[in-house]
Amino acid sequence: MAIWDDIIPKEELVKFSSGGMGENRVGFGEKMALLIIDMSHCFVDSSFPLGDSTAGKPAVAKIKTLLDIARIKDIPIFYSTSEWRDNPVERALWKRTIAVDNTLKDPRAYEIVKELSPLPNEPVVVKFAPSAFHGTNLLKMLIQCRIDTLILTGMVTSRCVYSTGVDGFSYGFRVIIPEECVADRSLISHKVSLFNFHMKYGDVLSFDETREYLLK
Repeated sequence: MAIWDDIIPKEELVKFSSGGMGENRVGFGEKMALLIIDMSHCFVDSSFPLGDSTAGKPAVAKIKTLLDIARIKDIPIFYSTSEWRDNPVERALWKRTIAVDNTLKDPRAYEIVKELSPLPNEPVVVKFAPSAFHGTNLLKMLIQCRIDTLILTGMVTSRCVYSTGVDGFSYGFRVIIPEECVADRSLISHKVSLFNFHMKYGDVLSFDETREYLLK
């Protein structure tokens, strides 16, 4: 049973199936990279208004397992986060209140959680748009590493993860999303985003299936 089966009507599933969507897998390619998107305190920690510990903490634990495997297997690892800018032009036109913006001035806000802290040789791209590709050198680094498959993890599913996944698809990468390794403050948005991605752009797999493949 797919995670979205309880919210996507059967008649809509039939429409996607009749169009051939979601019937095949893109699969894993020759060389993969692990992407960890925005696993910072402002999203993982409920003490921040944009955070949700209930969804974020279980994802941290699952991502940590894949991260440990990737390090043992010498699979390239890339992170994304953002940072506070006092100039509103540099912060982009996010639909946030001033009160929420003020919480993002906290130095901890964009700090990646301790459990997933990057090592010195693991690049962290700083972004100011949803996609980790937009305005960063992520694409250049992936090309340099001869990557063809992205294992996409992080928060939040319906925004930065989804945008990064679509851009990855658009650049010609195979994109794999381990279901339990992404999280969202909204369970409905989470499920719908995973459904839409799996139907059109890449593979939403279970954590166990992804882990088993990485361990080969």
